[in-house]
Amino acid sequence: MSLRILVCASVALCSFGAATGDKATTQATILDHNEYTCENCLFGISDYYFCFDANQKILIGHEKLRTQTRKKKPFDLLQRGAQVPVRYDDKYIWVSEPNGKELRLMQDYTKKIFLDSARCQAAVK
Repeated sequence: MSLRILVCASVALCSFGAATGDKATTQATILDHNEYTCENCLFGISDYYFCFDANQKILIGHEKLRTQTRKKKPFDLLQRGAQVPVRYDDKYIWVSEPNGKELRLMQDYTKKIFLDSARCQAAVK
């Protein structure tokens, strides 16, 4: 019985490590960002998009935020041309913020939202 619990716990821990993006951190350049905002709405949701160059791989991340959730917009933390540490897998991008927290972005290559970078526009499918 205890062996079964030990095996289940080991499988759960391994799955948890894979689910949290257990990838190496790399430096990426923020090429572009844009947003669909919900202006003048208390409980609305705003969409923020970011495009990164991570060692010649273009990554596009998306974050949905309730208007009242954040004190600062993500753009205040991530400016074009800045170098930021990122980790990524097939589904998410984790960006280390200056305050030490990690911003988790869902990879999304479906919206033609980028205006300032041809490389970001080309990555949209």
